[in-house]
Amino acid sequence: MSKLPSLAQAISDLNESLAMELVKLRLDMGATPLDIVEECRNGMIAVGERYSRGEYFLGDLVLSAEIFHEIMQVLTPALDKKVTHKPVGKIVFGTVEGDIHDIGKNITISLLRCHGFEVCDLGVNVPPDKFIHYLKETGASILCLSILLSSCFGALQRTINLVRLFDSRRRIKVLIGGLVNEKVREYSGADDWVTDARRGVTICQKWMGVL
Repeated sequence: MSKLPSLAQAISDLNESLAMELVKLRLDMGATPLDIVEECRNGMIAVGERYSRGEYFLGDLVLSAEIFHEIMQVLTPALDKKVTHKPVGKIVFGTVEGDIHDIGKNITISLLRCHGFEVCDLGVNVPPDKFIHYLKETGASILCLSILLSSCFGALQRTINLVRLFDSRRRIKVLIGGLVNEKVREYSGADDWVTDARRGVTICQKWMGVL
């Protein structure tokens, strides 16, 4: 029996029809949604690397994001079946004001949902007060902020400052991801930072006491 083509490679090659076919085959063969999302993550990383080398352009990045979105439309019903009625924890997630990047955010949210988290996705270019509104609305104990533009560091800091005013007892943990490091964490006042989606999931699990 011949080996199935790589889903990660299909995404890297921006072959939408093959990627969708492989996702459905993986599900039919009993692959877990988490395994499939991980393959997608590897494919999206490869797309980013090809963009960095000048092989791909902005339009190609947009296309890869659309392919990932289509895959998640297929996986969502399977993810819903895997998630227990009582979530591991509630998370509010969004890209900070002034930044419209969402690929990393979307991959991380997919992984978080695979691990049983209930995630409220606010999208991109989210003003600070909107984060506060949904933290109140959901009662979430974790806020995840995505940022890929250094020009938005000020918005990142303003958002976290507002969260600290709202939550003076620091019940809410703040995780930042994207174009970040320890210096950005110190500047913004976040509790931790990541550049890798899987590590982000691990940190949230530890905060919720499930690891």
